[in-house]
Amino acid sequence: MPQIITIANRKGGVGKSTSSFNLAYTHALDKKKVLLIDLDSQGNLTDLCKASPVSLDDWKSDEPVALNAFISLIPATKSFAQLENEINQEIDRNAYLKENLLPRVKGFDVVIIDTAPALSILNINALCISDQVFIIIHADNFSLMGLSEMTAIIDKIKPINPKLDYKIILNASMKGRSFTEKAKERLVKMPAFSGVEIPHRQHVIDSNAMRKPSIDLEEIREQFMKLARLSA
Repeated sequence: MPQIITIANRKGGVGKSTSSFNLAYTHALDKKKVLLIDLDSQGNLTDLCKASPVSLDDWKSDEPVALNAFISLIPATKSFAQLENEINQEIDRNAYLKENLLPRVKGFDVVIIDTAPALSILNINALCISDQVFIIIHADNFSLMGLSEMTAIIDKIKPINPKLDYKIILNASMKGRSFTEKAKERLVKMPAFSGVEIPHRQHVIDSNAMRKPSIDLEEIREQFMKLARLSA
């Protein structure tokens, strides 16, 4: 089985899709076969991959889309709400992805799941099949509040998935700025803080606009390489 990583935070706009995208391309530098799964109906990761959302029937049955020799994608569907209604009718609602998605991930070394900023049954399913959760945060109070909510959710999932571990990733870090330094003072006291600090750079914004990874910039690549080692 591949290493399965879920990228999560209850708060939106913290860079989950960008982190998923760049982490996949970082693993590909080591010739790892990576599967990206977009579980957010907004489809930001799908868009970064220059793909389009698919119908729910296609999402359930289609093979992953090959982006290059090493990276493939299961695109988002706009119909995740319908899927969640179907899952909620199941006896074991937490086993849907285990039974219906895991059979499609054979042959990959790493699976990266990008999630919506919500406590949905799909996100719970993702946590139930994951080895690790990377909680992406910004150096602000709202992100730190989302962090507390996420750790509480993970604690509730652990009886179902005892192997589940999590690490905290600081995104859009601005060294020398007081709000970043104050956030880091809190983070370094947390055993789950990974030490990964993805710097805030215009290059990331520009790369997203061009739908290409931003790891060609060395200081960005260094942080994602650290993150990749955590998910190896």
